[in-house]
Amino acid sequence: MQKERRSFLKSWQLSLLCFFFFFNTSCAQLYHDKFVALGTGSKSGVYYPVGASICALLNENRDDHLLRCFPYATGGSIYNIHALRSGELDAAITRADLAYQAANGQGVFKSTGPVIGLRVIASLYDNPVGIIVHRDSTIQSLEDLIGSRINVGNIGSGQRDFSDLLFKAMNWQSSDFEFVGEMSTGKTGQAFCAGEVNVLIQAMGIPAKFYDKMINDCDGRFVPISEDVLARLTQESPFLKATVIPGGMYDSNPDDVQTIGTKAVLVTMDRVDPQAVYQISASIFSRIESFRDKDIALKLTTPESMANEGVYLPFHAGAVRYFKEHDIPFSQLSEMK
Repeated sequence: MQKERRSFLKSWQLSLLCFFFFFNTSCAQLYHDKFVALGTGSKSGVYYPVGASICALLNENRDDHLLRCFPYATGGSIYNIHALRSGELDAAITRADLAYQAANGQGVFKSTGPVIGLRVIASLYDNPVGIIVHRDSTIQSLEDLIGSRINVGNIGSGQRDFSDLLFKAMNWQSSDFEFVGEMSTGKTGQAFCAGEVNVLIQAMGIPAKFYDKMINDCDGRFVPISEDVLARLTQESPFLKATVIPGGMYDSNPDDVQTIGTKAVLVTMDRVDPQAVYQISASIFSRIESFRDKDIALKLTTPESMANEGVYLPFHAGAVRYFKEHDIPFSQLSEMK
């Protein structure tokens, strides 16, 4: 239904523009150049508000550049990459490690082959994994999760990909648990607060409103990942990096919580108009203070981090043009590795 609404909207917009500009341009060119469909994730997560913020900044100057950006709630990181390949989306937020796997036809993208032409616009923010249990739980380590009611995330989401990776690293089977849920971020949060599940696996920027609610309102706490498990996880996915959830951020975790994570990145396809990507880049980088103020996950974002950290694919030509014109040093890969 969501896809149908989206298709109807774009068709209506295209028809209207074609009516006004029929005599000097083609409808296909108008469609390609004027609308940016940006894929995010669940509205309860961080991707959606960040994506909506990018669109809002771009739309502020739409009378000048004639672009209009629409953020769409989606199934998440993996879904977004497939939708970029099919042309359903023009830009999307995903995990840096998944973007690399997609471009090289690895991991969950092995069966569908490489996503040729996948390009980066900007690296956004750190995306650590949070494994959450109830504060009064006896669970202290990942080994203690056996027999619990756990949610692994919906198919197509970044948390589902990490959950599958964790199950492999721990040699777990679904039968090792009382219940294995496949709920989206919003639904799993409701289930955790209601006591219907007692373990969440999530991956999102921190601080995050979702984490705040799970920890502060629903009496949760984070479970650390041991050095041994970290080694197994990074061996399976080398672009995942050891990180911490800072101690003291939440009362239930006074000490740093060791975990793993990657960067959230804004990606597109090389076929997308360079001028459109240039304007997207300009709307973010030229308004960096406003961008940081849009969501608490973006507080530590800088132009330097956005142009260098967690970038494992080439930048789109439109982003490269912006970086060069504004003397922003950036890490550009000339080819897939």
